[in-house]
Amino acid sequence: MKKDIDKILSRTLSTYVFILFLIFILKIVGLDYFGISINNPTMIKLESLFKNLYLRDILYFSLIMVYQYLMLSIICDDNSKKIKIYTIMTIPFTLIIQYTKDILIQNFVTAIIELVYLYVLSIIYNKVNKINKMKLSKLTIRFIFVITFNIIIQFLSSVTRYKYQNKYINDFIPNIILNLDYLIMLLICYKLWLMKGVDFRCIFQVEAGSSLQKQTLSLKQLKKYLAEFSNKNKQEKFEIILFTILSLLWNIFTVFVVLLIAKLNDTVIECIFILSSFWINKTVFGKAFHLDNAFHCFIVSNLTYYCLNRITAPIGISILIPIILGILLSYFTSKLVKDNKAKLYRGMPTDLFDEIILKVVNKNDIDYKICYMYYIEKIKEENIAYKVNYSKEAIQKHKKSVNDKIKRLVF
Repeated sequence: MKKDIDKILSRTLSTYVFILFLIFILKIVGLDYFGISINNPTMIKLESLFKNLYLRDILYFSLIMVYQYLMLSIICDDNSKKIKIYTIMTIPFTLIIQYTKDILIQNFVTAIIELVYLYVLSIIYNKVNKINKMKLSKLTIRFIFVITFNIIIQFLSSVTRYKYQNKYINDFIPNIILNLDYLIMLLICYKLWLMKGVDFRCIFQVEAGSSLQKQTLSLKQLKKYLAEFSNKNKQEKFEIILFTILSLLWNIFTVFVVLLIAKLNDTVIECIFILSSFWINKTVFGKAFHLDNAFHCFIVSNLTYYCLNRITAPIGISILIPIILGILLSYFTSKLVKDNKAKLYRGMPTDLFDEIILKVVNKNDIDYKICYMYYIEKIKEENIAYKVNYSKEAIQKHKKSVNDKIKRLVF
């Protein structure tokens, strides 16, 4: 279960970063559908409640302390009680910094002051910490990496969601909405980095690169399909063409109805985000789930997306929540597949690779070494052949032998 949660969170984070870049590009070319909703009734009631109870400043400062704790924990690679106590001890100094900068300075210099303050806090904690103490150079590199990633995410989020002409940067609702996705993302980073789940670096493998790899694979499959198609007789060709056209039309019709229902619920953009994150991650968690006929698929798909459209947060509040729903949909539907078999894929984590392959081969076997070089180290077949002094065809046979054994296993 822990690995499932890690994988869901890592896919959520990588999909969010990918889609955030995508809508940033769409915003630049003029497609502005991603601004925050300052007239959301729930947020207006929340603002009124905090205003009447004089809690707005307390909420702002509480969020600042949460961010500070998460950032310090990630930078110092520590989530122990010590850093929690240390964060609490910094409250008076953080209050002074926030109060001073808000009164004296009202421009981008405030961000620099906050970064310097966070860096100083990191150095102080690192010096007094005796267990996970780091060299200053390593701490600095880690600080730069974490801050750079956060700045990129905040910049993309602000540009895609913030309407600069309205100048409401100090208003309650925009601030809460702009920070919601960022806070969820930071919590995911914290969990993955410090709870020692999946390798954090794997999360930031370029999604576009993996998409291009899939497209290249699809083109190869298309060429193979066309070659096989040309060898068919006329009747078989006619049946294939007719089935392809009808299948395509049916799928277009299904998506059209799903979007029509989303339109009636006023959640078209949210539905597109759910659909996108579902399709991006459709096979990540295992074999995709299919019903026994197209009509059942049509009914279940529309009921499912109707429910998701009803429970999702509006895009004016969160981009990340519809993405999470789409990923959870792909996860739970994969669990409905009764013969859900494990599968080797390139770039997979070493622990998952070992969990699968060691059920069919020993660690000292040549099959293990070949598969490790191909699936983990992502070395090309011809280079593996050179390393182990085998032919390329022999490498392919060893891989096929392992995969055939795995297919016969049900996990």
